[in-house]
Amino acid sequence: MKYFGRFCFVSLLVFCLALGVIGGCKKAAGYSTTIEQITALIEQRMQENQVTGLSIALVDGQDVVWAKGFGYADKENDIKATTETIYEIGSVSKTITATAVMQLHEQGQLDIDRPLTDYLPEFSIQPPLRSGPTPAGPITIRTMLTHHSGIPGDLLNGAFALELDPDYNERLLNDLHHEHAYYPPNFIYAYSNSAVSLLGEVVAKVSGQSFKEYTDRLFEDMGMHHSSFFLNKRSLEENLSQGYFKEQAVDHFYINIPAAGSILSNVSDMAEYIKMVLAGGQSANGSVLRPETLAEMLTRQSEGIPLDFSWSQGLIWVLGDPELDYAGRLCWHSGASIVFRSHLEILLDHQLGVVVLSNSGTAGVVVQEIAQQALKLALKEKTGIEPVEPPGPPYSSQTTWPQKELEALAGIYVTRGGYDIVKAMPGALEWTGSTGTTQRLVPLENGRFASPNSQESQIEFSEVSERDVMIGHRTRTGLVGERYQPVPLSPVWRDRLGKYEISNLDPLDCSRFVPEELHIVSLSIELVERDGMLIIEYTIQGPPGRLVIEPLGDTLGVIRGLGNDRGGAVQVVTVDGEEQIQLWGSLYKKS
Repeated sequence: MKYFGRFCFVSLLVFCLALGVIGGCKKAAGYSTTIEQITALIEQRMQENQVTGLSIALVDGQDVVWAKGFGYADKENDIKATTETIYEIGSVSKTITATAVMQLHEQGQLDIDRPLTDYLPEFSIQPPLRSGPTPAGPITIRTMLTHHSGIPGDLLNGAFALELDPDYNERLLNDLHHEHAYYPPNFIYAYSNSAVSLLGEVVAKVSGQSFKEYTDRLFEDMGMHHSSFFLNKRSLEENLSQGYFKEQAVDHFYINIPAAGSILSNVSDMAEYIKMVLAGGQSANGSVLRPETLAEMLTRQSEGIPLDFSWSQGLIWVLGDPELDYAGRLCWHSGASIVFRSHLEILLDHQLGVVVLSNSGTAGVVVQEIAQQALKLALKEKTGIEPVEPPGPPYSSQTTWPQKELEALAGIYVTRGGYDIVKAMPGALEWTGSTGTTQRLVPLENGRFASPNSQESQIEFSEVSERDVMIGHRTRTGLVGERYQPVPLSPVWRDRLGKYEISNLDPLDCSRFVPEELHIVSLSIELVERDGMLIIEYTIQGPPGRLVIEPLGDTLGVIRGLGNDRGGAVQVVTVDGEEQIQLWGSLYKKS
């Protein structure tokens, strides 16, 4: 009997190791289909997208039922990616910053509904250039945790650099003093790296420890012994992955906004983090958060904010995913640094979680798809629940509108990509997007519009929070654009048209050393006039972008539109007797 028992144990151990399982071998066999299909998907997507290395961990309750590395952590030195490979996890870091903040909140050391200035009195910012429908309250810690503070989100000049700058947040505070808030607090969801970076300063001031000291202890409490916001552990250096873009190695850069996205970790440690969330805030070492505190983090905070539409935001955590909403309550966050990509998602009602980390800048869509598909398959194997395709908007019959009502909707709508143009045609609308594609929209009985041949997407025109907006209904409802009536360009602004080069780029900023597709700061801008509007054209990590600028005077303009990086100021300042354009914390001189 003893020999038989030993034989079974060894056989089971070999089987689990073959599957790449770190813990929870007892449950691994129950996920054999998931493991087989996701392995095939990973290998296929890595080849298709030039992904060099990737690691995954799948968690069921308090067991890691599968964990494995694929490809290379360092291809040049023939080092394979494993479950211990250290990656930059990017903005998934924000969820752990929020955990630190909420620890201090539940201990009574701070109140997330108090103004930021109670804890960071040196913070100040100019008022937004466009007001909301109701008087604005103060910027609170809660509004920062929900991306509703209005603090400009991407003042990133020097944020990713060859050396660590311990004074970066001090510089950020100085820049914000001269910037206008994008929106009043709780007006609209607008993602803000800057706001979360300042929360790191709040943690340090309130706790009386450095952000590094406080969070390193937090990692130990969660059993994450190979994780840190800073590259300060030998185990991190020894297992640190090389970064890649299109299979070419890219230098490592320090992240000077640590609270917003600098964590280095591996899937084994991130699995411990998932376990903590699934255990209601408990880790193997004791309580990290009280269950009610974690529950508050995972409760929708954006209820009652009309311009958020169906977006479901918790305290940092995102709470809705059309691909997995059929599974009940969930939470997720994705992340990106210069070339590292990550996605972590948890199905709260089914005790399932997954984390996917990659060292390749081409893996953004890949890590998300793999995580979602892994959870769909694991949920089916665990519960029998079949995947459900995200439902689109309900079908509505076509109808006719008076031509005057169609003409009332015609105009320019400022969008994420720049601006779209809507024209009234006989019995329909013609919608030309920022990329130049045009489609015909016919009216529906439900008051919306759609393509004559498909209702996968429906378009609605409405006034929301005193803004005339274009709304998209697909698998979720969200903002498409805001209507804008161009104002005439003054001779002063017209004389400024032309190309400008950045004049204050941090000497160690990553944009000096990486391919243009990876720049996080636009090295040049161009002021042009298009369709009667003042436009700034810029390039950040992709094809050129366009900002619609409404001049408010000879030296001030507002970036029109709603959402991320909209609503802020474009200012003309004088430096050494010469005019320069100030945009997103950078200065641009005419070339």
